[in-house]
Amino acid sequence: MINKSVINPFMKKSLVTFLLIGGISLLSSCLPDRDPVTPPDAAFVTIYHGSPDAPNLDIYAETNRINNSPLTYGNSFPYSQFFIGERLLRFTPHNAANTVLETTHTFEKDKVYSLFIINRLAEIEAIKVEDKWSDPTSENAQIRLAHLSPDAGNIRVKIGEEEVFFGAANNFEEVTSFKDLEKGKYSVSILNEDGSKELLKINEIEIRGNRIYSLIVRGFADSENGNNPLSAQLLTNYIKF
Repeated sequence: MINKSVINPFMKKSLVTFLLIGGISLLSSCLPDRDPVTPPDAAFVTIYHGSPDAPNLDIYAETNRINNSPLTYGNSFPYSQFFIGERLLRFTPHNAANTVLETTHTFEKDKVYSLFIINRLAEIEAIKVEDKWSDPTSENAQIRLAHLSPDAGNIRVKIGEEEVFFGAANNFEEVTSFKDLEKGKYSVSILNEDGSKELLKINEIEIRGNRIYSLIVRGFADSENGNNPLSAQLLTNYIKF
């Protein structure tokens, strides 16, 4: 059963506090104590590199490079503060001038987003999803699926004994809603759409309480398409302390 999805207010408060304290300190060091500083309206965005044959990437918001280290395949630029409104994002190979992807996205105040860089390099694109979840507990986490494998076709995911945990068929580019999952250790199988063929088996993942997870299915199902084979990755979006 999929829980009602809401933006976690604790996370939003924590992100705002953590990200804005540094900015306020920096700004207020240049101002008299009597002059209050109003933090700018912001959204919070993470960017995941899921294009299996794309190079390491530099990220530009308008003309400003925002990552100090290159964004490598299978890794994320962490949740960071972005100005709200329509933003132009540009991705280049690390330390190169040519652009591999230019895309525009609109971000709203206090909302939390994931941006996934997906598909083969020749067809590279970005998909944006708003990250919505309900509060995890000490006994339960929440988890979603991001299907980023460009050649695996529609899949189904078995977690533990639940045959179709995220629904009967998940298509490429689909990012599901978050679902409750009791803490514990689980096997995971990635199967084709009708369940007749197992594409990938993970013997054990550990799910801990008070956490929000994304299960990323990425890479090439057919090894002839590239060097990064089909694999699964469990990312932690949020920990409730």
